[in-house]
Amino acid sequence: MNISTVRHCVGCMACADRCPKSCIHICEDVLGHRYPTVNAALCIDCGVCLKVCPAENPPLLHEAQKVVAAWRTDEKLRTLSSSGGIASALAEEMIVHGGTVYGCAFVPPFSFRHIRSTTKEDLNALRGSKYVQSDTNGIYHQIHDDLKNGREVLFIGTPCQAAAVRNYFHEHENLFVIDLVCHGVPSQRLLRESLPKNFMSLRADHVFFRASTKYHFWAQRGISTVFSRPLSRDLYMKGFFTALYFRESCYSCQFARTARVGDLTLGDFWGVDLSEIPAEESNGISLCMINTEAGAELLHRISKNIKQFERPIAEAVAGNRPLTHSMSITFRSRLFRWLYPKLGFHWSVVCSIPEVILKNWLLGFMKRNNTQNI
Repeated sequence: MNISTVRHCVGCMACADRCPKSCIHICEDVLGHRYPTVNAALCIDCGVCLKVCPAENPPLLHEAQKVVAAWRTDEKLRTLSSSGGIASALAEEMIVHGGTVYGCAFVPPFSFRHIRSTTKEDLNALRGSKYVQSDTNGIYHQIHDDLKNGREVLFIGTPCQAAAVRNYFHEHENLFVIDLVCHGVPSQRLLRESLPKNFMSLRADHVFFRASTKYHFWAQRGISTVFSRPLSRDLYMKGFFTALYFRESCYSCQFARTARVGDLTLGDFWGVDLSEIPAEESNGISLCMINTEAGAELLHRISKNIKQFERPIAEAVAGNRPLTHSMSITFRSRLFRWLYPKLGFHWSVVCSIPEVILKNWLLGFMKRNNTQNI
């Protein structure tokens, strides 16, 4: 048996990095999601690909020891990040003390991949949420070298990516893992096709999906904004919010539960009881689930730079469905998969969620009409 027998592949690509014969290659399905394929002529049936596979061999999960609502006290740095900026604070702390950080970055001309960061400047590319699947192929060798050289490593990724890292390195004393509250991942191809044909010519070096808690996709070259797309005109994010084109494994995610794979779990603290939080601090709050002693140590390292309030786990669950359920596959998502090869991205989204598109058009029309009447 080899990785080609695994159902519900999560796309972590740990198998490709681990294969001793380098006989595992990457192919794409109809929606652009990436899957491993095995060259049977080279495969020696050693089974190591299955050992690191989180779909085939899920690692030990941990129930949260404590849940807090948290945010950075430095307002400027906080606004540069999503929600409360806790991930950035942890990453900076790791870098300052000689460690390395692995997280998702936009890499020009157009790809999203996990990169190795060793300086504060490197971390700029990791800031902000990215609603697309990151390519992690190749990072496992880099993490291995860092751990072998005695460096602390902080890995930040989706729960399935975090699970792959756990399987690859087990409970290494210098490895700290953060898993993110994840709804599901679209492919990079779909995001690219949602953008104008001239997007590549804009030579963007940074892209953003949101500013603090406001969703808004824009791209920059240097300090200049070269492309901007508000949520009202963003078909890609409309499809994301309706779970239209996630990876197949996302619709039956085994990590959508309160027991977590990471030392820490981070996300937006939707539904937090604001009555117990100062009003001036309520703009962007991180959900932080402390799942292991290593996670508690991580958070303690930045305790002087953050504010935190302990909250009940029930409050976290109430505002974050991915902590208990994966997103459901629906007629709409099946319709999109059928239409996409025939109609392309734009019209497949419009035909799959017509009432969402119509609602946004009507709201936009009324807003423009009201503006003209003022």
